[in-house]
Formats: sequence, C-alpha cells, structure tokens
Amino acid sequence: MQAVGTFTKELWEAAFPIYQKLISCRFVTELAAGTLSKKSFSHYLTQDILYLKKDAEALGKVAERSRNEEDKDFFKSLEKDGLEVEFVLRDEYLWHFNLQEARVQSKAFADYSNFLLNHAKNSPLEVAYAALLPCFWIYGAVADVIIQRNVSYNPYQKFIDTYAGDEYQHYTQKFIEIVECNSVESECKKQVKEAFVEACRHELAVFEEPYELSVKG
Repeated sequence: MQAVGTFTKELWEAAFPIYQKLISCRFVTELAAGTLSKKSFSHYLTQDILYLKKDAEALGKVAERSRNEEDKDFFKSLEKDGLEVEFVLRDEYLWHFNLQEARVQSKAFADYSNFLLNHAKNSPLEVAYAALLPCFWIYGAVADVIIQRNVSYNPYQKFIDTYAGDEYQHYTQKFIEIVECNSVESECKKQVKEAFVEACRHELAVFEEPYELSVKG
C-alpha cells in the first residue's frame, strides 16, 4: 500500500509522525506480543463492531455522491464488505473471545464515527474521500507492522488475521489511487490534507483509548 503520486505522497508524509506514534503505542506493541490485557482487547473489538456500522454508512454516502460509476461501485463494495466484517466480528469473534457486545460507543470511537459521517455527508467529495482513507491505509500499515512483530501462539491471532491478505491490500491501493486522482488538481487540497491528518489522529485515539481505560479501571 503506497502513494501513487505526488499528492498522496504528501498525505503520507504529513501523517507519518502520527503513524510512528501508532506503531509504538502500548496497544499495538502488546497486541503483537500477545500480552495485551483482555480488558483492553475487549474494549477495542466491541467498539470496532459499532464503529464499522458507522464507517459503512459513511462509505455508502460517498458512493451515492461519487461522480462516476466505477467509483460508485468501488465504495458500494467497501460498504458491503464493511458490513460483512462487522457481522463476522459480532457473530463469530465475540463468541470466540467470550466477550459481550457493546451497546454504546465510547468517546474516541464516537468522535471518529461522527467525523467520518460529517465529512461523507457535507464536505466536498475529495475531502470526504480523504477523511475515509486512513481507516484503510493507516490501519492497514499498522496491521502490517503487527503481523511482522507477531509472536507464535498469539492469543489474539484470529483477530490479527482479519486484515491480512491480498484483497484488503488491493482495496486500499485502489482507494489511494482514487484520492490521488480526485485531489491532485483540486482547489480543496488544504482541506483534503487536513481531513486526512485529522482522521489519522482519530485512528491513534481509538488505539490509545482501550489501553488508557484499562489502566484507569
């Protein structure tokens, strides 16, 4: 998953300090090491299920607004896949890890969901695309690091495997290409970059929150 032009290269460079914080945060390092507390993992997984519903809704909104059929079909596919992942996490992973479903979004996950839906509904299309991209690009890059650091017999292996595979990488690369094509000559470049970086900050927040709550609790 790499930048495909000058503008997406700029986006990655702008977000790189946040990415570095992400891959060194306690949640990520302990998840890869298999030492993450069940309380922290439970918070993340159960909140992720609620978040995926909102993310899929945002993807559906940008699908409706997209200017050509290829992009419409692409975002409809992402919406469909997101709901399918949410279903699997809820109906299979909660049982596998013996966890109870969350009913209400926590602050970090709610803030991220609201951010995405607001941009999907109200921002210029290229800005909306950029706001949604880090959920795939930044998260995918973090997942790659977790996989590289992963230990044998990790109790969270089933979850770690969720975002591995060529299909996820293919989707993400296509998404990066769409952002490049729609933004490289846009008059909203500053807004696009701001939305992308802010989304990356939300990614960091949802990774930090489970560990912070487990320490406080």
